[in-house]
Amino acid sequence: MSENVEGKPARLPKSQRPLRLALAFFFVVGVSLGGWVWWADRSYRNAIMQIELEMANGRFGAAARNLTKLLARQPDSGEVAILLARCEQERGRNDAAARALARVAPGTVFSHRAILARMRLSHDRGQFAAAEQIVNTAAEDPRNDRSHARFLLVPIYSQLGRLDEAERLIEERWEHLNETGEGASEPAIDLVRMHIELTFKPNPVENVRAYLDQAASLAPDDDRVWLGRANLAIRTGAYDEAERWLDACLRRRPEDVPVWRARLSWGIATNRIDVVQQALKHLPAEDSTSALVHRLKAWLAAKRGDVATERRELERLLAEDPADLTALDLDRLAQLAEKNEGQPAQAAELLRKKAEIDRLRARYEKLFDRNQPIRDAEEMAGLAEQLGREFEARVFLTVAISEEPECDDLRHSLRRLMRPKFKTGLALRGQTLAEVVEREQGD
Repeated sequence: MSENVEGKPARLPKSQRPLRLALAFFFVVGVSLGGWVWWADRSYRNAIMQIELEMANGRFGAAARNLTKLLARQPDSGEVAILLARCEQERGRNDAAARALARVAPGTVFSHRAILARMRLSHDRGQFAAAEQIVNTAAEDPRNDRSHARFLLVPIYSQLGRLDEAERLIEERWEHLNETGEGASEPAIDLVRMHIELTFKPNPVENVRAYLDQAASLAPDDDRVWLGRANLAIRTGAYDEAERWLDACLRRRPEDVPVWRARLSWGIATNRIDVVQQALKHLPAEDSTSALVHRLKAWLAAKRGDVATERRELERLLAEDPADLTALDLDRLAQLAEKNEGQPAQAAELLRKKAEIDRLRARYEKLFDRNQPIRDAEEMAGLAEQLGREFEARVFLTVAISEEPECDDLRHSLRRLMRPKFKTGLALRGQTLAEVVEREQGD
């Protein structure tokens, strides 16, 4: 403050004194408020530490009572709700645990953990339908990470034989990571390995049977368990059993797409043209690959005795997705070429292609088992592309580019593969698979 000519401090003009008082007041309030916030946070953390100590010592009843009191003071605390749910679950109070988890707000730090915990509560009681609904409902909420939520269903779908759906969820999750610049990260590599494993390392039959038996003992009326039993029966050739389970599933959910997919597989396995044609009318074309369309057209043509169409579609399938063509398909193509067309040279070429596909597949599986995906990324990308596994080729190319960012050849290859596996050229939104197959009959 300045001094006047007599050396005495100058006073503020009266008009400025209220401003100074106001500033002083807000300063005091700010300091007090900051101190209160610090004290409240410290008190909250101390309470959490005490509760976690009680839980570590197995005193879940006392911890639950203290958590309930703390939740009354902090109703928006997802952390407290999750801890309370764990305590209730440890006490065998699963319904109370589910209610606690339902309090966690979507889109918050703890929301994904809450979704996972709610799903596990239902799953561990054999309630697969409820577990699936929990995840799908959470995925529809724009506040949640859709791909992260839906990815939780991959292990369940794998056990239930819903492999196509599991593959799509893995691909959806990787696309999200790639959009955020994490397409070559460790989680991304884990995703592509999981994708490969669905094909090359399927769950052993006895493990799946034990899993489904356990679920059925807990929730005998769960129709997703029924669907798993149907898919397992198709896989093991127990077609009468599969039909009974599929009929039960359709009575529960007459328009359910996963059930109609299983019905389609059953119809093909049992040579039931009527069932296949009925299933195609209930399946959305947008979820299908062009390779599937070629396979269906070849199968239907064979049942009609249309050798020319059957051969053409199998050749298209070979060009589109070599790995999807089974040994039986290739043998059939060779037979058609040699016996029906009198072209032994082409038959020999097909057999050579079969041997080449087997060699590529064996090498791909060897690299997978070696588990050095960064070092082997470029070679695995090339093998995946040759086998028609375009998603996996894209991931491995992305990993290879992250190691050699200046390599133009790798970037060119990736640009060539930048198209979705589930193509809309053949599978238009709003159309059924029956409409697409019928429309393509004359091509």
